[in-house]
This record gives sequence, structure tokens and C-alpha cells, in this order.
Amino acid sequence: MTSPPAGTLLVDYARLDQLAHERSSEYAEGVPFPHACIDDLLYPEAARAITESIPVPGNDRKWDFYYAQGFEEKWAISDYLSLPVPVRELVNEFSAGPFIRFLEKLTGIQHLLPDPHLHGGGVHLVKRGGVLQVHSDFNWSEQLRAHRRVNLFIYLNPGWQDSWGGALELWDANGQNRVASYLPLYNRLVVFSARSDTFHGHPAPLQCPEGVWRKSIALYYYSTERPVEEKREPHNTIYKGLHF
Repeated sequence: MTSPPAGTLLVDYARLDQLAHERSSEYAEGVPFPHACIDDLLYPEAARAITESIPVPGNDRKWDFYYAQGFEEKWAISDYLSLPVPVRELVNEFSAGPFIRFLEKLTGIQHLLPDPHLHGGGVHLVKRGGVLQVHSDFNWSEQLRAHRRVNLFIYLNPGWQDSWGGALELWDANGQNRVASYLPLYNRLVVFSARSDTFHGHPAPLQCPEGVWRKSIALYYYSTERPVEEKREPHNTIYKGLHF
């Protein structure tokens, strides 16, 4: 990938536009649900700066800890003011028109809205032994009065090993069978359509060394309408095993 042009852009928008054009059909036909995986998303300098800025949990920032034994163990920063400056710059750019137009072209979902509150999003960290069981996400934002339509994950894990696990797994609509998986490799983007039946997670305990974290940035996008066949009553996260 080439170096960034003068200025502060984090991605090559000409490249993304071409990728969206080439892969929109592949996205729509993705199984078990529409999705795409794109490597080398960020310019190398940007990926490095963002990765190096991500802290480990401590008292210096507003951290959230999500824990349900056997289902979830995750540290997160969703408070905008607590995010490191390079991460805030990413959030700002990926909430702006050029990136949203890329997402709309890739996904075929129009009128996407970013979430300025980063509800459930921001920086996510999982340590050795941590899990995120297979689930589908909450489908409605009360703050935005809008439907959740797109989940976006950027992975920032230099040197991640296959044997450590941690792949994002995509499961069928019944939450019974894993269909696809993507390791959380450095500078990798995974984006997929969010519905009440888009089950995903990394359910096996991480086997990375002590002191190594599975690092990602999560952003979610909404729209004020959605197809009738996708509409469900508003619900919170649905975990396989808790609700099936």
C-alpha cells in the first residue's frame, strides 16, 4: 500500500471505492449473512500510530468491563473523551461522508448513520482466557431512534498467531453451526450486516500469551428504516445458550 497523501486521511479512498465496486456483489452473497473482510485497511503509518496508542486497562481512562461467566469477558472504552487521540481521529473520519459512502456502496444499505455515542463500540480488549460467546446484537438504538444495520471491526494485533484463536466466527441464523471465521489479524477490517439473526463471536478461550491482548475497534452504523422482513421488536444482545 502506498503512503498517505498530505493531510490526515487514514485510508486510501480511491482504493476503498474500487473495492466497494468490485466486492459489493460478493458482500451481498456472503454466507451465513452479508459480510466482507478487507486487509490492509489503514495506511501503515496510521495503523501503527493507532495500535501504539491503545492502552491496557487502568485507572487513567474511563474503562467499561463486561463480564458474564462463560459468555463474555471484555474491557472497552466507549467514552469519546477517554479514547486516545489517534483512535478519536479514526472515529471522526469513519463517521464522515467519504467513509460512510464507501460502506453504503459496499453493503448496499443506504442512509447510514454513525453513532456519536459509541454505544457498545470504541476500543475492545480481551486477554488470555477471555471469550465472547456466539450472539446477535441489540437491534435498536433508543438514543438515535434508529435500527442497527452494520457492524464494523478493525483488528490491530501485530504478530497474532493462529494457535492463539480469537477468530471472529460467523454462525448460521439458528446459532447452531459456524460457517465462516476470520482471525483478528493486524490492520484487518471485517464488516457485516446487523440483523437479529446475524450470530457471531469468538467463543473459544483465547490462548495468547499473558500480557498480549486481542485489540479491536468497533463501530456500528444505523438507519431510520429497515426492510420489513428484517424488523423485530427491539431487543438486547441475544446469546446462544442463554436464549436458545
